[in-house]
Amino acid sequence: MPSTRRRTTDETGCVLLSLNPEIVHVLLCWGTVPILGGCIVFRNTRCFVLPVLLGGGAFFHAWPFPNGLWDLMFHWVMNGLAFLIPLLFDKAQKNLERSFSRKQAHLQSQREKIVTQHQGLYLEKSSVQEKLERLQHRFALVQVMATKLEAGDILQTLGHMWKKRPGVKGCLILRRLTNGGWATAFTDEIFNAQDWIRGLVAHPSWARSRQIKRQTSTENQLTFPGQLFGSSCLLIPFSWDKETMAMGVLEMDSHCLEDSVEGFNIERKLVSVGLRRADLYDLMTERSRFDSLTGAYLRRSLTERLEDGLRKSHRYNTPLFFALMDIDQFKGLNDRWGHLMGDKVLIHLAQTVKRLGHPGVTLGRFGGDEFALILELESVTDVLSWFDRLRQALEETAVRDRDMSIRFSVSAGVSPYLPERPPITELLAQADQALYQAKRGGRNRVVIWKSPDVLAEEK
Repeated sequence: MPSTRRRTTDETGCVLLSLNPEIVHVLLCWGTVPILGGCIVFRNTRCFVLPVLLGGGAFFHAWPFPNGLWDLMFHWVMNGLAFLIPLLFDKAQKNLERSFSRKQAHLQSQREKIVTQHQGLYLEKSSVQEKLERLQHRFALVQVMATKLEAGDILQTLGHMWKKRPGVKGCLILRRLTNGGWATAFTDEIFNAQDWIRGLVAHPSWARSRQIKRQTSTENQLTFPGQLFGSSCLLIPFSWDKETMAMGVLEMDSHCLEDSVEGFNIERKLVSVGLRRADLYDLMTERSRFDSLTGAYLRRSLTERLEDGLRKSHRYNTPLFFALMDIDQFKGLNDRWGHLMGDKVLIHLAQTVKRLGHPGVTLGRFGGDEFALILELESVTDVLSWFDRLRQALEETAVRDRDMSIRFSVSAGVSPYLPERPPITELLAQADQALYQAKRGGRNRVVIWKSPDVLAEEK
C-alpha cells in the first residue's frame, strides 16, 4: 500500500512537473481566490470542492522543491488575505441590503401615511367643495329672493338647485293656492304631480306638518303616491305661522338621506321666509291696486288701465267708453240705516257688476259711492244694454241685514272715446257732466255725453 500511494504521488508530481512551473504555480496558488469568492457570493457549498482540489494540488506541487512548503504557506497566507476581500464585500453588501430594506420600509410607511393623508385631504376637499356649491346655490337663491318677488321664480330656482344635488333622484315642488288647492311649481317629470295633489287633498296632515318627513317604502306598503318599493322620500313643507305655503317632494338615495336632511332644513327655512315675503308683496300690491271693501280697482290703478285702453283704442281704431256711476241718494241711506248698511250697499253693487261678468267691463272705485267703469264695447247700444241689465239686477235683488231689506238704484254718465280722441282729463270731465245730467234728469238712468254742437242741433 505505501508503495502504491508513493507511486501515485510521484505520478501526480511528474504530471505537475511536466507543466510550466510558473503557470502551475499561478493556477494552484492563486486560482482558489476567485473560486472562493464565487462560492461566497453565490452561497453554493458544492463549489468549495474545487478550491480543496487546487489546494491539494498546490501541496503536491510544492512538496518536491526545497523550501516548497514555506512557499506554499506564504501563498496560503496571501490567499487568506485575498479571501478577505469577497468576505468584506459580502458583509458590506449585506449591510447595504439591510440599510436598503430599512429605508424601503421607512419610505413605504411614509408613502402609506402620505396616501392616507391624501385620501383625507381629498375627502375634505370634496366635502368643502360640496359645501361651497351649496353656499353658491343658496347665494343664488337669496339673489333671486332679493331681486324677484314672485313665489314661482323662487320655487323654480330651488327646484333646479335640488335637481343637481348628489343623491337626488326626483324632485317635485307644489305651491299652495289662495283657494286652498295646489299647483305645480317645479317638476322633473319623475313624480306624477296630479297624484301628489290628490294625495295632499286626501291627507291634509301631510300639509300641516312643520318638519321634514322621511319615509322609506316597504315591500307591502307605499307611504307616498308614486313611490317605488324600497325607495326613500323626503316631504319638505314650506310653512309660516302654521300655514303651509308650498310642499317639496324628493326621492333620495338611502345613503345620502341622513346627511342631506340638515341642508334641506336650512333651505326650507330660507325659502319659507322668501315665500312669505312674496306673499306680503302680493298682498301689498293687491291692496295698493284694489279697494279693500268692494274689490274694485282703486282710482290710480283704474286710471292706468284707462290709459292702456286708450292707447289700444287709438292704435286699432276700436271704440271705448268711460262711465262714472254713483248710488242714488246714498247720503240719505247712510243717515237712515247707518254706515255699516251703506258698506253692504257698496259691496252689493260691486258684486252685482262682477256677477254680470262681461270681459270688456272693468270696475273701479273713485271714492265714496262713486264708481268708474271702462267699457270696451262695440257701440252705444251695447253700453245702454249692459246698464239696463245692471239696473234690472239691482231692482230684483235687495240688501238684507237682519230684518232690514234695502233696494237702491244707480245713475251713470258715459263718455265715448270716438274719432275726436279727447285726452283723458277731458274724458273724465265729460263723464262727470253726463252723470250730473243723469242726476238732474231724475236719477236711475244712464246719460251718454254729447258735445254742445250735437245738443244744439238736437234742440
